[in-house]
Amino acid sequence: MDDTSSTLSPRAVDPTHVVHRGRRLVSFGGCDYLRLSWHPSVRQAARDAIDEWGLDAAASRSTTGNLALYGELEKSLARFFRAEAAVLTPSGYLAPIVAAQAMAGRFSHALLDDGSHGCLHDAAGMLGCPVVRFRRDDPEALAAAAHGCGAGAKLLVLAHGLSPLDGSVRPLDRYLAAVPSDAWMLVDDAHGAGVLGPKGRGAVESLGLDRSRVVLTVTLSKAFGCHGGAVLGPRWLRASAFATSRAFGGGTPLPPPMAAAALEAVRVMQDSGPARARLAANAARVREVLTGPDADPVLRPGPMFCVAPATPAGLARLRRGLLAAGIFPPLIRYRNGPANHFFRFAVSSAHGGEPIGRLRDVLARFLATEGGEPV
Repeated sequence: MDDTSSTLSPRAVDPTHVVHRGRRLVSFGGCDYLRLSWHPSVRQAARDAIDEWGLDAAASRSTTGNLALYGELEKSLARFFRAEAAVLTPSGYLAPIVAAQAMAGRFSHALLDDGSHGCLHDAAGMLGCPVVRFRRDDPEALAAAAHGCGAGAKLLVLAHGLSPLDGSVRPLDRYLAAVPSDAWMLVDDAHGAGVLGPKGRGAVESLGLDRSRVVLTVTLSKAFGCHGGAVLGPRWLRASAFATSRAFGGGTPLPPPMAAAALEAVRVMQDSGPARARLAANAARVREVLTGPDADPVLRPGPMFCVAPATPAGLARLRRGLLAAGIFPPLIRYRNGPANHFFRFAVSSAHGGEPIGRLRDVLARFLATEGGEPV
C-alpha cells in the first residue's frame, strides 16, 4: 500500500498559520485570498444550512435536487457579476465544461490560449468543433489563427483571466480586438474573481471588457472561500445548460451548506473593498522584491508568486531559510508549472506587515545569493 502521509498538507489553525511537525508557522499557501473561509458569518451560514437543508441534495437538479437555495445563489452571483444569468456547477473546474457543452454547435472554431488552465483545454474538446491553439499573451498570433479559420467562421476564444502562478493577466481586451466583431470569448477567471477590479468582479472588470460577447466562469473555492463554481452569461446560455449539458444534468450539485456559505460570501464580498486594498498592498510588497521597484503592477497585479530554484541544492536551501523564518515552505508540483518542483507563495488580506516582511527578507536573501528564478 502506498504511504501518502508524507504528502499531506499541514493543518490550518487560523487564517494565516498552520501546524507543521509541531511548529506553528506562517502560511502563504493556497488560494483563499481574502480568507473568507474563516469569516464568522460565512461559517455560520454553513452551520445553519446543515439544520435547514441537510448535507446533500442527493440528486441532480434535473430530477429532485433542484433546491430553492441554488436559485437564490445564482441570482446573487448574477447581480454581483452583472450578468444576465448564472448557472451553479459542482466545482470551478466543471464550470467551463458546462459552459462549453451549453454552447456546443454554435461555433465553427475554438481558438485556445495555449497557456490556459487545464479546465479550458478540456472544455474546448466539448464544443464539437476544431480547436486551434495560439501562443499565450500574443494577440497577433490570435489574429493570425482567426484569419486562418476563413471568412465567415464563427469563433470562440478561450482564455483564463488571472494566472494562478505568476499573477499576470491575459490581455483579454486585446484578444477581443484581434478577432471579428461577432466572435465570442469564454474567460475562466477562477483566481481573478473577488480579487481584481474596482468591485472585485475580476479581470473582465479590471480590463473594462464589453460583456456582450463574454461568457465568464468562476470558482467559489478561492477568493469566495467556499466551494463550487458558476457560469455567468446570457439567459439563453443558462437555458441551454439546463437542457443540454451532461456535466450539469448528470451531476449532483454542491452541498447545500456550501451553497449557503457561498451566498453569504457573495454578500460579504460586496463590502470587501478594504480587504482587497490590503491584499493589493501585501502583494505589492512581495512583488517589489521579486520584480524590482520599477516593475509595472498592471502587468502582474495578482497576489501569487512563484520561485523556481535553479538546482536541487538551492531548493533545499530556500526551504531551510523559510523554516528558519517561521514560514511553511509551499513547495509544490503543478502541471505546466515553471519547474518540476517550485515554491508558490500566495499572500492574503489577512497577512500582517511583520510576516510579509519576513517573507520579503527570505526571498531577497535567496535571490541575491542563489540566483533562483522568480517566475
